[in-house]
Amino acid sequence: MDAWTCLHDLFQDNEHSRAVTLEHEFSSTHMRDFPNVSAYCQRLKILADQLKNVGTPVSNSRLVLQLVAGLTDAYSGVGMLIRRSKPLPPFYQARSMLTLEEADFAKKVANEIDSAMFSSASDDATSYPDTKPQNHGDGNKHNTKNKNRNNNGHKVKYDGSFERHKARLVGDGAGQQVGIDCGDTFSPVVKPVTIRSMLSLSLSKAWPIH
Repeated sequence: MDAWTCLHDLFQDNEHSRAVTLEHEFSSTHMRDFPNVSAYCQRLKILADQLKNVGTPVSNSRLVLQLVAGLTDAYSGVGMLIRRSKPLPPFYQARSMLTLEEADFAKKVANEIDSAMFSSASDDATSYPDTKPQNHGDGNKHNTKNKNRNNNGHKVKYDGSFERHKARLVGDGAGQQVGIDCGDTFSPVVKPVTIRSMLSLSLSKAWPIH
């Protein structure tokens, strides 16, 4: 009888220790640690079920409130909507609201990327008209000069100042002479619209930015 009592007490101690560990993990679960809403919600539900198995059930209200508390700033709007609902919605309904919000974020990011690509294509088409390249016999191909280019091939305004510091040159590089075939040009590798699109995508996915 004493042996069974010892085993029972040992089992109770292990169960209590497990409950404490699960409680801590449940309370410290945040969306920023997961790739998407579904993975975040699934982890919370698994922890709630495990707490129930060790004799510490989690009510729907507490589960929903913990779900809202762990959201990232991008979901603060829908989180406030859920928190102000009276009564609080069931867990599955709150999860559906977050999933729809995530889908809206993805759609907005896709539209921004499409707009940025269209804007970039339009800008390139305006800056560099469709002209056939001419071969100057030195192995290099240059765009045909238009009436707004100076002697060095740079685009200029009517007052003679540079229109923009940008150039297009395709050649072998071996037979070029600075000042004749090419000049010093500076062009950014990434456009601001691309940076904004990537930041929006990172925000919607709650990705860390370094």
